[in-house]
Amino acid sequence: MKEIKELIRRAIDLHVHIGPEPIPRKYTADTLVKEEKGKIKAICVKSHFFPTAPLISDRIFLIGSVTLNNYVGGLNPDIVLANAVFGKQIVWFPTINAKNFMKRREYEIPAEWVSDSKYLRKTSDIKGISVLKNKKLTKDALRVIDAIEKTNSVLATGHVSWKEAEMLAKEGLRRNIKVILTHPLYGPISMPLSVQRSLAKKGAFIEVTYASFTIDKIPVKRLAEQIRLVGPKNCIISSDVGQTFSKSPSKSLFEFANLLIAEGITKKELELMLVKSPTKIINYINKHRRGIYYETYDCKRS
Repeated sequence: MKEIKELIRRAIDLHVHIGPEPIPRKYTADTLVKEEKGKIKAICVKSHFFPTAPLISDRIFLIGSVTLNNYVGGLNPDIVLANAVFGKQIVWFPTINAKNFMKRREYEIPAEWVSDSKYLRKTSDIKGISVLKNKKLTKDALRVIDAIEKTNSVLATGHVSWKEAEMLAKEGLRRNIKVILTHPLYGPISMPLSVQRSLAKKGAFIEVTYASFTIDKIPVKRLAEQIRLVGPKNCIISSDVGQTFSKSPSKSLFEFANLLIAEGITKKELELMLVKSPTKIINYINKHRRGIYYETYDCKRS
């Protein structure tokens, strides 16, 4: 147990939700730092509605991001460029406004996710976002990838369909961009393991999240099988927490690590997925940049 806690202190969690936003959240950027600093190495903070980088005061501990939903103009390369002025970032392709996600729901934001009815908009009244047209990436999607490449950002696939995610990943990898397949076992995505494995061999990182177990009810056994099939060196573990009812990122990762150990995942493999691979991603984000960077497991200033 002590060894796993020490491992979590060196971990980087690349997927934690913060508020304030229309979906109630457990933390703001400041309260997250107050609760978690010293318990985990670093955290990338995410919102479905706006860029998080401007909210960050502690840029050693927190990493910014932007999610390309309608609230920031959808597939908008300008927001990628603007948010990059703050430093390192992950760029998520659409989540709640992905056409793939919206087609399954009556409301843009599921009713159980919000506390104020004014945020309930019917999906029939909102244009969903797709990155493909005639089985090819759209010009808007390609412009966004151009901006990701230019700013040394990381491409995360969001809640688009698995076929869309596959095309985004292939294009990003072709340009030597770091690519994260966002929790590809998640129901609305359900990317086949064979496709995940193929993309992992090309260099994509496969995200495996604690929330996939706690919220989406995917058995830990299946998540462990996913890790074994695509290879631990090709996976990253993140919490995807921040919901009001969820535990903290450090506690979530601690519990997830122990559950995976019970399924045969080794501590060495956990170190790859919690520490070494996320560190590679952060180092990539900061390549050729002045400011904060991560080397090995230590935070330093250049």
